Amino acid sequence: MSNIRDVAKMSEHSVSTVSRVINNQSYVAKETKEEILKAMKELNYHPNDIARALSTGKTYRVGVVMPYNNHPYFQKLVSAITQAAFKENYQVTLLPSHYNVKSEIKCLEMLKHQAFDGLIFTSRAIPFETIVEYQKYGSITCCEDTLNYPISCAYTDREKSYVDAFELLKKLKFQNIGVTISRNEQTSRSAKSTVDSYYKVFEKRCPEKLLVRNMQFFKDGIQAAKELTAQNPNLDAVFANGDQVAAGIIYQLKKMQIDVPVIGQENLDYSYLMNFSTIDHKLNEIGEYAFWSLFEKKIVKKLIPAEFILRGALI
Repeated sequence: MSNIRDVAKMSEHSVSTVSRVINNQSYVAKETKEEILKAMKELNYHPNDIARALSTGKTYRVGVVMPYNNHPYFQKLVSAITQAAFKENYQVTLLPSHYNVKSEIKCLEMLKHQAFDGLIFTSRAIPFETIVEYQKYGSITCCEDTLNYPISCAYTDREKSYVDAFELLKKLKFQNIGVTISRNEQTSRSAKSTVDSYYKVFEKRCPEKLLVRNMQFFKDGIQAAKELTAQNPNLDAVFANGDQVAAGIIYQLKKMQIDVPVIGQENLDYSYLMNFSTIDHKLNEIGEYAFWSLFEKKIVKKLIPAEFILRGALI
């Protein structure tokens, strides 16, 4: 197997010059570059990525921490990140964590040991304080508001979008509104924002019989519909924590011949196909900006406005 010294010998140039051509570092005369590339081709020489990373200080890889790799919300974020990375010849490594703190710390340790040039948290279980400790080892960005912590982020104001949704339902005289959330309010900021927004609009806590926790997938929506209708005969609307859950709710309600409006989130294909209202939190824009923020020399925080999309029964 040929190595960089073989290329230098055949091209009659120094090892350092060959290295500059391989790593696109500094200026090399056109004729010299062509001679080196020709020698590489004749020797069937391919640079060692690990060795090149050591010499350049770059891996051209970005790690993306995501709780689930089979959820449309995170798939949409990752798709946007990947498209932005592709334009810059970066590879994206997916790091499913299942909201496990130890798993997320392992991802940070990988950044520490230079497995990536940067790390993007699409969602997290670890505290911001832990992330701050690892920033000295590489760039880190979050796809949520990082508050007063010195961590770059791209995010939307979810609480405002939730308040707007509940204000609309209140204006339309809905009173028995079922609410689904992804996790417990004590562990999920979006879940807490949802119940806090309900309180702001209706000036009371969301009744337990109208609140269903731990909703993530289509089948969860089916179960939520069963629970909400069983406990609330006068159910007249549902605010779901995602389009996938909303689709499951609508599917089950139709089977039960119950017609109530359902609002979803993220403007996924489900909301188009089943014609229900949704909140677009602009995941494409958040994912793209999250990637670019990794290469800023300072902490950057980008607020991207959400959009309420009216469809179906609420029009």
